[in-house]
Amino acid sequence: MSKRFNAAPVDFDAGIDGIVPSTQEAYHHEGFEEAVRKTEKESLTIFKSTVSRDWDTRLAGIENFPTDREVFVFVVQYFVSEIEYRRRDIDNIAKNILDILKGRLYRDDSQVRTLLVTKKMEQRVPQNFAYVAVKKLNLTQDVDALKISGLERSITMFQELKSKGVL
Repeated sequence: MSKRFNAAPVDFDAGIDGIVPSTQEAYHHEGFEEAVRKTEKESLTIFKSTVSRDWDTRLAGIENFPTDREVFVFVVQYFVSEIEYRRRDIDNIAKNILDILKGRLYRDDSQVRTLLVTKKMEQRVPQNFAYVAVKKLNLTQDVDALKISGLERSITMFQELKSKGVL
């Protein structure tokens, strides 16, 4: 069992086994100035559905979500393969996670005051793994402590989920 890292508390955090799937541009153009919404890839639809069900179960009965307050959202995607690491766009990781969080942890994307998304290759996380954390903020609250503690918290969560056989 991993040693628990004494970090700034978050209101919600979760680990995701694997890589957050890529998304495409939401619209394509047909003809002159006509934009048509693209259909989501099946793998992305399944990913969003699976993660959404898991998080809905975890949030069931918690009355303070979705919140009306501003939030800090932290996402770290760990990779095993350097090829996968290089080809994944960080904005797509963020978009797909924010799509799942909206309506569950906060009501509207305008409530996200700070979004910190990073991708890493880390020996202490020897498989593809994503970590997501959300912290409700007060009007004057600074997020520096959350930024600093987020990476260590993500590694701790990976180690705990791995030791429980979840990953």
